[in-house]
Amino acid sequence: MSVECYIDLHAHSDCSDGVDTPEELVSKARAAGLCALAITDHDAVDGVERARSESASESARSESARDLEIVPGVELSAREGDSDVHILGYFFDPGNRSLLSYLETFRSQRLHRAKGIVRKLNDLGVPLELESVLAHAQGGKTSVGRPHIARALVESNQADSIQDAFTRYLGNHAPAYMPKVFFAVEDAIQVIHEAGGAAVLAHPGSLRRDELIPGFVKSGLDGLEVIHPDHSGTARRYYGQLAAKYGLAATGGSDYHGPRPDRCGLGGMKVPLHHLTDLKRKLA
Repeated sequence: MSVECYIDLHAHSDCSDGVDTPEELVSKARAAGLCALAITDHDAVDGVERARSESASESARSESARDLEIVPGVELSAREGDSDVHILGYFFDPGNRSLLSYLETFRSQRLHRAKGIVRKLNDLGVPLELESVLAHAQGGKTSVGRPHIARALVESNQADSIQDAFTRYLGNHAPAYMPKVFFAVEDAIQVIHEAGGAAVLAHPGSLRRDELIPGFVKSGLDGLEVIHPDHSGTARRYYGQLAAKYGLAATGGSDYHGPRPDRCGLGGMKVPLHHLTDLKRKLA
């Protein structure tokens, strides 16, 4: 009897706001019995080649190691009206110049935003230094985000937990919040396509703007993330039907950033392999 093969197409490393290195994610994926993994860091692709190299090395070290396909991935920040929209990209060329230029713009804007948030925190009487934030983002070499600031707040005893940091200071309506620079959804889709990849709308149930999906399809959207921790069984069925209606690939993943008591681990969503096959067909 064949063993069911599962995949995880949504995971974050410490190249953005995850806690594990790309190499550690590869080891965890193998331990979870996965046959494919996509590292989808926010506005960064630095971890893709590292994960590929680690996967190849582990296979070479052990003949019994199960094959693990590393899918090039990224999660791009975009905006439609007042809504933050996240677009997942898959199977693109990580060295594509247009993509790397696009990501470098985001990296610069994220650092500018982090500096502004730290200034706001200081104005609120919170003695946080930018250097302590960057220490959680590989010295500023990775894409800096609010989770890095939250970790620095916890480390300096300015917050009890990551959630506490967001509630008191960093959340969308909190006193130190600053919006980040966004590009249009159609631009995010276009840059993924120009790099040879497929564009997927991340966790549409969290977006709660289903009326926008037909417009995204017209802009070239290739898929919907149907299986996600924030989606109930009813939501998964609904978005699966919506994907079929518009001829989109249905994808899924754990959106893993690191161990959390309220979320599943890497591979915990049990996404069957056929979802990866469907996504590949969009590029055939």
